[in-house]
Amino acid sequence: MFLDIQIDYMKFTFAIIFVIIFVISYFVILASRFENLFKQGKIWQIRIGQFLLALIIAFLATEGLMLLLPFSINI
Repeated sequence: MFLDIQIDYMKFTFAIIFVIIFVISYFVILASRFENLFKQGKIWQIRIGQFLLALIIAFLATEGLMLLLPFSINI
């Protein structure tokens, strides 16, 4: 065909789950008292810490979920 596009369902599912879990974990971290771990006035360090922690949590949770999903799709 003219536009024969192959979709890797594993990577697509990983990306969707990762974004969803990242957003959820970032808002949970924002609602927590994470900023109490830093000194007063360290705004950018707090934001970087929140972002990195949400990124790590999202990656680990997505990897765990991907191990649970059976992928035997033959399309």
